[in-house]
Amino acid sequence: MRKDGDMAKVRNCISAFLAILILASICVQLLAGEALAEEARYRRFSRGINLPYWFWLNDGPLRPLEKKYSDTDLAIIRKLGLTYVRVPVDMANIYDRDREDKLNPESLELLLTGIKKIINSGLAVNFDLHSVSQKTGGSDYSGPLGRDAAFTEEFIDFWEKLAEKLSSFDPDWLIVEPMNEPVFLGEEYRWPPIQKQLIARIRARLPRHTILATGAFWSNLSTLLTLEPLDDSNIWYCFHFYEPHLFTHQGAHWSSELVKKLRRVPYPSSPEAVLKAISLVGPEELKKALEAYGEERWDAVRIENRIKQAAEWAARHRVRLICNEFGAYRTYCLPPYRIAWIHDVRKALEKFSISWAMWEYEGGFGLIYRKNGKAVPDKKVARALGLEID
Repeated sequence: MRKDGDMAKVRNCISAFLAILILASICVQLLAGEALAEEARYRRFSRGINLPYWFWLNDGPLRPLEKKYSDTDLAIIRKLGLTYVRVPVDMANIYDRDREDKLNPESLELLLTGIKKIINSGLAVNFDLHSVSQKTGGSDYSGPLGRDAAFTEEFIDFWEKLAEKLSSFDPDWLIVEPMNEPVFLGEEYRWPPIQKQLIARIRARLPRHTILATGAFWSNLSTLLTLEPLDDSNIWYCFHFYEPHLFTHQGAHWSSELVKKLRRVPYPSSPEAVLKAISLVGPEELKKALEAYGEERWDAVRIENRIKQAAEWAARHRVRLICNEFGAYRTYCLPPYRIAWIHDVRKALEKFSISWAMWEYEGGFGLIYRKNGKAVPDKKVARALGLEID
């Protein structure tokens, strides 16, 4: 009888061990499946383009998507090999402080219908709350956020209600960016705790959607490197790359007084290369700025080393990165220089497996030109982005 009892115990132990192995195998398969799904989502957001001038910097009243970006535009974006679009939205365009839910139903319907159309066309969407109020805030995109306690709470409440509306979209096809380029100039340390609170409230409404977090000072790479990642594995960290600003924004009328006066600034830079640009300016401060730019010797290696810092930060914290803005102002940036810079930034991002979106589809930083209303891709820019050109 004792032997029979011992054998029963052995059989029970073996059965329990096998059950544990089966359970462990199931867990491994589930984790592997989640990892594959996460990787597939990240690949879907691998190469993108920004679509402003629809719900951000819109010229005149809000219109349906097709009145700004037609089916042909979406087809061109797909045909070029881009996988997603970033949709910048001005909060003022969909905000109604007099309503309990803080949302303007008419404008929100236009926005959500357009997003559905983009996704149905085969492009994923990075929903980007780009500014609090472009008309009143200029380039201070975060406005009173963090400075006005009442508005800060209202902003978070607004986002909670907006997240409920966005929850109907497939999380594999829409990611959410709560605040583009928060500024907090001189007080950058105040942004991370607000972001943490904001994302927690959004996460309660969007349990499966990827949320983008960023640093202050216009989503600068330097502030990204100071962030302590949040305890949420479904957050990606975004940054913008316009370095060196003196080159990428030369001549831009909304930029600093120094930069807006610059012309023919070259890339790559060297003391010899900047001589022509120096000869075109009078003020001594401009000459010195150009001389310093020449001495810095910006080239593919310097850009790669700069972006490598972001990649090392991400690897250290085991998080994913997305650079959803980079570009150079084509109005005054000579084409060979602009194309070389775009190429070098894109190559560096892809070397470190960082997803990207160029600023922008059309406009001063554009990928296409409008000729008689028809979108015509700039082939040299498209090639610099590694896109498919017939």
